[in-house]
Amino acid sequence: MSIVVPTHNTGTTVLTGLRSFLGQTMPRTDFEVLYVDDGSTDDTVALLEAEVAAQEAESVVRVIRIANSGWPGKPRNIGMDAARGEFVHFVDDDDWLAPEALERLWARAHETGADIVVGRMAGHGRRAPRALFEKPLAAADLRTGRELLASMTVHKLFRSSFLRENELRFAEGQVRLEDHMFTLRAYLLTSRVATVHDYTCYHWVRHPGEDHNISYGTIEPGPYVDSIRRVLAILDAPDTRVAPGRHRYRLAANWYGKKALARLSGQGFLDQPGPRRAEWLDAVGALAAEMPPEADAALTTRLRIVAALARHRELQPLVEHAQFEAGVDHRPRVRSAARKDGRLTVRCETRLVRRKGKGTSTAPLVFSRAGRRRLLRLPPRVAAVPGAREAADFTKAVQRSNVRGLLRHREGGTVLSVPLDHRVVEVPARDGGAAAETVARVARAARRMRLPARLTSRLPGTARTQETRTKEEGTQEEADSYSLSFETEFTVDPSTADNGKPLAPGTWDLQLQLGCGGWRFARPLRGYSIEVPADEPPRRRARREGPAGRRPALAAGRG
Repeated sequence: MSIVVPTHNTGTTVLTGLRSFLGQTMPRTDFEVLYVDDGSTDDTVALLEAEVAAQEAESVVRVIRIANSGWPGKPRNIGMDAARGEFVHFVDDDDWLAPEALERLWARAHETGADIVVGRMAGHGRRAPRALFEKPLAAADLRTGRELLASMTVHKLFRSSFLRENELRFAEGQVRLEDHMFTLRAYLLTSRVATVHDYTCYHWVRHPGEDHNISYGTIEPGPYVDSIRRVLAILDAPDTRVAPGRHRYRLAANWYGKKALARLSGQGFLDQPGPRRAEWLDAVGALAAEMPPEADAALTTRLRIVAALARHRELQPLVEHAQFEAGVDHRPRVRSAARKDGRLTVRCETRLVRRKGKGTSTAPLVFSRAGRRRLLRLPPRVAAVPGAREAADFTKAVQRSNVRGLLRHREGGTVLSVPLDHRVVEVPARDGGAAAETVARVARAARRMRLPARLTSRLPGTARTQETRTKEEGTQEEADSYSLSFETEFTVDPSTADNGKPLAPGTWDLQLQLGCGGWRFARPLRGYSIEVPADEPPRRRARREGPAGRRPALAAGRG
């Protein structure tokens, strides 16, 4: 097996990966490590050579030096050419592998006959894919499914003969998304992609303030969108062509939507200076104009709105929508938590909300009815753009919404999903929350008791003045306005929570993830965690930490 690592001015963090390779459970005689240094001007190469000598690993590790090419494509190609292993695993210079990674990946490749094996990932300063690893995959095929789109980077195991026979190469020079171009071609050239779903193999790292990775530099809108066109062209190439139809447009949406239109939305767009915003609109708007209407149908609901704004090519409505979207979030609240037979059961709810300004206050996100449709209430100038209001139909998005309980390993970064069901509840937009519910209860009690009118008229919520009637009746639009509450309950059993296996030792923090219409947020259930001792088998012990380290009874814990 060959590990290929491109480096450029990485510095001391390069040693974390090297030490993880030399600490593998696979015997050193069964793998090699190829570092291809892309013209570093710091001490990266010296650090590698010193560590290799200290660990007496000269027979395992080779360092190849090349003139600076400015991008990882050429170093990876040189590493592939020099690799002698049956398989090649690409690793970035800041990343590292868990101790059993190579053994498990190799075993899975031989067990399944796969051309590509994707090991479970953990993100450090990054959000790693998770849904791909919720079940074992032995023969995933991008031509028939979309699960592989969750992992388009090259941090995978590839069969060397597969790479050679299909002449798979990285684009060289400063080409954005060169890893997506490589991986998409590879996926479309095989029907045998497997996963290691039950062991975290790859640790994907981004250090704060990292500046040696050139791909983190300023992105030029025109060349970036041209790279998206190159990726989409792969879907039409003779050897990787995907026939026109629903599946093809769904594949294309991964780049047209998530890579192009997403650049015009939310805080990321607002953080751009004014002239750069206009450049992004020009570049992405031109791409949107090239895409057929069927492509929009494959987008998530939130990105369909952005597509309408991109085609309109007017900057101000786009800025207003970005300001609107930047505040969208969800705020989970634990209603109850209880422990029984070592299992932790949590009942919670959350709402889609918008943050108000830079503070912590929020207001529910408002929807309205139009017949049987659920429409997101957009800012007036945004709603006036042709096609925007129609695109804001969240009917199917709400039906397909998903809520997941998550467990995040505080020490290792692994994130696991917890199975659950949820229900969606419509809350009238005029519902003032707890105070309004209290008033309503008083009014209902008064009616049940049949109190005289002279008394009930003095109770809150029962007086019927003209002003009250006017507010209650309102317009038809107000009457049909509501927010959405998502209610769920899930149970965590630490002895089986990791794909039927016990949780690893350490602290596992509970989170709730809400996905709806293309928005996906994971937010902590603050104070709720599971402790797994390191010095004994997992004891299925959960805790709820209160203020100042107090640990109140779990059943009484409230978010």
